[in-house]
Amino acid sequence: MERDAPAPGPVPPADPVPQYPPRSARRTLAAGVGMTAAAAALGLVGGALGSPPAAFTPVQLFLAFVGVVTAGAAVSMRPDLWWAWAGGAAAALLGSVGLPASWDSFPQLFRAAAGVAAAGAVLVRCPVPARVAVASAVILFHFTGIFTATTSPPPQPWVVEQAWTRVYEPYLRFVYLRNAYHFYSPDPGPASVLVFHLKTEPKEPGGAPEYRWVLLPKRPEDVRDPLGVSYYRRLSLTEHAARPGAGLLAPADQAEKKEAEARRFQRSPFAAGRGPGAGGKEPIPYHPFEPPGAQYFQPSPEVSRFLLPSYASHVILEHTSSVDEARRTTVKVYRLQHRTLPVDQFVRRMPNGQYQNPYHPGTFRPYFLGEYNARGDLLNPEEELLYWLVPVLPRFPGPGDPNPKDYDDYMSAHALGLPIEAVRAAAEQDGRVFDWSLLR
Repeated sequence: MERDAPAPGPVPPADPVPQYPPRSARRTLAAGVGMTAAAAALGLVGGALGSPPAAFTPVQLFLAFVGVVTAGAAVSMRPDLWWAWAGGAAAALLGSVGLPASWDSFPQLFRAAAGVAAAGAVLVRCPVPARVAVASAVILFHFTGIFTATTSPPPQPWVVEQAWTRVYEPYLRFVYLRNAYHFYSPDPGPASVLVFHLKTEPKEPGGAPEYRWVLLPKRPEDVRDPLGVSYYRRLSLTEHAARPGAGLLAPADQAEKKEAEARRFQRSPFAAGRGPGAGGKEPIPYHPFEPPGAQYFQPSPEVSRFLLPSYASHVILEHTSSVDEARRTTVKVYRLQHRTLPVDQFVRRMPNGQYQNPYHPGTFRPYFLGEYNARGDLLNPEEELLYWLVPVLPRFPGPGDPNPKDYDDYMSAHALGLPIEAVRAAAEQDGRVFDWSLLR
């Protein structure tokens, strides 16, 4: 060994990690494109037949998904070759054609992947300075959109309003980044959870019904992964249920809301100065701290016709052990809107020296969304409280009061058909009335 030999220079990346030969990437790419082309051919044949054989579906799914993944592997083997990206774009496009018609969302994903791969092919063909400029522009555009989302709630500057409405809101909605960024700044607005009250009629005549409360989502049962993705996906279901109907947004079209007001007014004992309501039921009061117009929330048609029946049917089937039990079970659905305490109210001490509980039952606004059976049928479309706020009202028990609860839970009274005195005296831990501690 020569002592005066020069020190070795830096090792090129291709030496410690040799690149795949272009032949291997080409063969892998050809296999992926071939499988997706076969899936596309089957899709075209099935479309021509009108009613394709049932065996087509699993074969199409296998060829499309495995073909796209194989083509993606070829791109990862040689991302420096433009034809690898172009072949990946072709495979994704063919895969979108080859998927069965019932898989309606994945073709959009494959077409988006095809667009990204086509852009990658063009970018690889460009010189390095152009690549750097394009990559920098994409990163700047993306994070500008996130910044715009945090400043989009009104009042906002005119420039932000135009950029959000015309450019960034469609983009962030497409990549599904709008929801969380919009809610976290500057005012998150009220969040919601869904509460289901299941009632199972007795199997034998003369027996007592069985009741059960189900909360969606619920911690820690629905936190099934380290990042809580399963929990937040279930939480997004409640936001879909909170979409308002056109009647709440267009004052000129208030016919259904007026009909609901008249129905409740006619059946309300408070309106006529009577005692118990129709059928001997105890009346449910209006919320004294909410405007009358805000106490009726009619969901959008797709929510009331499709989503709510689907949720109700799923909950019944999920929490019953047999078909016979599911037939005997109905469920009342409530959307609990949580009103976050203002900062000044949160930091102010109450007369007893304690701070107000941000999860106090009085901070929730339960809206009744209907009673359904296992098939998802709305049992009483003319229920007087359908889509109305069923309040949780503050209560101030005095010394010696046998019921120490500082609230009246009319949601439990409505769900169980009990007088408010019975709900007030019931222990929440027994499971009959709703346990508000589950929301903390």
